[in-house]
Amino acid sequence: MSILLSSNAPHISRDEFDKEAVEFLKKYYPEALERPMTVPILYIARNRMGLRVVEKRLTEDFSVLGQMCFTSGLTEIYDEEDGSYKMVKARYGTMIIDPNIATKRNEGCKNNTIAHEAFHWHKHRDYHIAVSIVDTQKALNIRSLFEEYDESNKTNWSDEEWMEWQARGIAPRILMPPEQFDEMVNRYIKEHSAEADINGSCYLHRAVVDSLCDFFQVSKQSAEIRLLERGHFLRNIMETSENK
Repeated sequence: MSILLSSNAPHISRDEFDKEAVEFLKKYYPEALERPMTVPILYIARNRMGLRVVEKRLTEDFSVLGQMCFTSGLTEIYDEEDGSYKMVKARYGTMIIDPNIATKRNEGCKNNTIAHEAFHWHKHRDYHIAVSIVDTQKALNIRSLFEEYDESNKTNWSDEEWMEWQARGIAPRILMPPEQFDEMVNRYIKEHSAEADINGSCYLHRAVVDSLCDFFQVSKQSAEIRLLERGHFLRNIMETSENK
């Protein structure tokens, strides 16, 4: 069970991230735990969670990739046509995604943003609905900022920073659940090992990462991080075998 902060925002430790991702999939798309697959996160958000997913520019500088609206009301978007910020009506359960994510970043980043916002809805909705009692006119939301958090300063984090950190850590795990990810890593190691013997120690790592990106529809950065989280040190494996 997740520990609660004094303010009742869920506190999830890093060690619980995989468990939270698996519980999310058990609830909304258990098929993804039966065999490895590309997790259809947009379908899950719309058809299994009942969310309204729309594409709107959120900031001029692309610093916000997505937003989850927990209550109905007004929210701010950026209008590219006249270069101004406007307040528009947003409905309870609306996920707003920047339409330029795939072109400015990649499709994997877009999938991760959807998973990120979906997890906010799944885990942080009750917190935000409780907060909305204070201000009934404004749509309560949480925005996904394109910036890193200083984890050395966790003791001073706000509730929003804690929840953002949780969603950032768990979203890639939803797209790459642990057992299914490990199965595909082992499969791709076998598939690419022969070429790695010929092409050198770094080839296996690059080939496996590329295959994982294509299969799970995630970014290379996410696949690289997931390999380390799951203990797959492919470069070390190849270098060790070459030095024997």
